[in-house]
Amino acid sequence: MLYSAARVVTQPLRILVVEDDPDTLAAVATLLRDEDGFAVWVARSGEQALEVADELGHHADVVIVDLHLGAGMRGDQFVAAYRRRTRKPFRLVVLSGVPAAYDIARTIRASAVIGKPYQADELIRTIRILAAPGGSSQDAAGG
Repeated sequence: MLYSAARVVTQPLRILVVEDDPDTLAAVATLLRDEDGFAVWVARSGEQALEVADELGHHADVVIVDLHLGAGMRGDQFVAAYRRRTRKPFRLVVLSGVPAAYDIARTIRASAVIGKPYQADELIRTIRILAAPGGSSQDAAGG
């Protein structure tokens, strides 16, 4: 009798990165795409991020957002708009050099705050901790 080992297939962690600086966006996207188990989508503005999220059905597991996104929607405004559109829980990571980043992050119920300049290993470690079952007691979804 032949037995085959059951293969567990896990879905990649879906990460949406919202960052207006093209160099930072490219660096973060490359860093995350080089990690096993991450599927990464990017946007350079809050408005573009909502379009990308619409295409993905608002199913990001982790949203990484800069608070200062240049002209147009701010990062906190994007998060509010994303929350109104999604019913799925997600983890929110603020990646920002804004002086009030920690206060704003608390207001928008971020799961984590990483200041700029960021350390690559800290970003990866934070995402992995938040993505683990029970990795964060704070759910960023909902009103």
